Parts: sequence; C-alpha cells; structure tokens
Amino acid sequence: MKELLLLPLLLLAACSMIVEKPKVNLSDVRFAGLDGDGATIDFLLTVTNPNSFDLPLNGYSYTVHMMALPLSRGESKDSVIFPGKTATDVLIPARLKYSDVLQILRRRPGLNEIPYQLTADLAVGTPIGDITVPVRKSGVVAVPEKYRPGTLLRKFGDFLKRN
Repeated sequence: MKELLLLPLLLLAACSMIVEKPKVNLSDVRFAGLDGDGATIDFLLTVTNPNSFDLPLNGYSYTVHMMALPLSRGESKDSVIFPGKTATDVLIPARLKYSDVLQILRRRPGLNEIPYQLTADLAVGTPIGDITVPVRKSGVVAVPEKYRPGTLLRKFGDFLKRN
C-alpha cells in the first residue's frame, strides 16, 4: 500500500526534472505613443520553449523603472500557449501617466533615449503546477521625433499662430 502512495510522488519528481524553463529574450522596446491618459511603452518578449511539449503562460506581473523611478506596474492573466521547440512573442504594454512622464523630464534625460529597467515574472504552467520564469532586462527606449519635447512645443506654437 505504501508503494502505491509513493508512486505518484516519484512521477511528479521525475516530471519536475524533465521540464526545462523557457528562455526569454527582450526582442524590442518601443515608445508606442501618447493618448489622453499618458504614454505607452511596449516590451516585446520572445519566449522559447525548449521542451517537446506545449507550456501555457498563465499570466505575468511586471514593474518598469525609468531613470531609476518606479513608474509602471501591472499584471495580466492573459493566457498564451508556448508550443514545444518554438519561439513565441509576448507583448507587455506598460502605461505611464503624464505625471510620470513629467518626473522623467525633470531629471533631464537625453531627448532621444530614456533608460529603463524591466522586471517581470511569467507564470508558466507545467504538469506539476506553475513555475515562475523571471525576466530582468535594462537598456534605453528611443523616443520618436514626433514625441520629443521640442517637436511637441513647435507644433503647439504653430497651433497658436494659426488661431
């Protein structure tokens, strides 16, 4: 009888040794635009599942720092399937409020690029439960010309001249 109880535990332990964590690369970071509520920065992750079987993404959480300021945090329960032996893209859209954008401008960054740090945890399903795949990336995000302060001020000045 004890042997029957140990068998499922041994099978679970064997499964945990067989499941390889997916590999995550940051493929792209782009300033997606401005709207009435603030700005959006898109982080495109490429997740490679090294296993021969599919793994589901059961959600993620993230925090974005820009110029060392913690500006955006969120989570999603979106589900994505990572097919076995395949790379799949996952988009994390981070929202910045206008007050956060002003905090960045007060620190006087270069007008073309702003440094960021992305910290994310992906909840990936396995046969024995979810595992956390950490993502820690940093770099700079390019600010498109049309969103740079000088360009926006010029457009505003042109608007005032016409009206």
